[in-house]
Amino acid sequence: MLKIDMEFRKGILFIRLCGKLNKYTVHQIDENVIPVILKHGLKFIVVNVDKLESIDSHGIETLIKLNELVSKWNGKTTLCSLNKYMKDSIYNTDLKNKYFETSNELTAIEVFKI
Repeated sequence: MLKIDMEFRKGILFIRLCGKLNKYTVHQIDENVIPVILKHGLKFIVVNVDKLESIDSHGIETLIKLNELVSKWNGKTTLCSLNKYMKDSIYNTDLKNKYFETSNELTAIEVFKI
């Protein structure tokens, strides 16, 4: 199960994930998050994974897809609140070089300098 909480403030879309991001739940990102990004042409995204219990290769591919989407508009994606499990899960993937990492949402705002 995956819960998605989205909030838009200061020109940034904050996406808070809770639960499991895997092959059974990634469709929720495709159905709920990507249309919002496309509709509004959002360039700055913060994905808070503090309450994410697990992620598989499908979840990582989805995060890469989000990053590639905003990169088309010269945007940036920041992952925040990565725990050791999350860092280990993405260490050997294409995602590790495609995102900014911050300790929390407040410091993520500084990455964008908007």
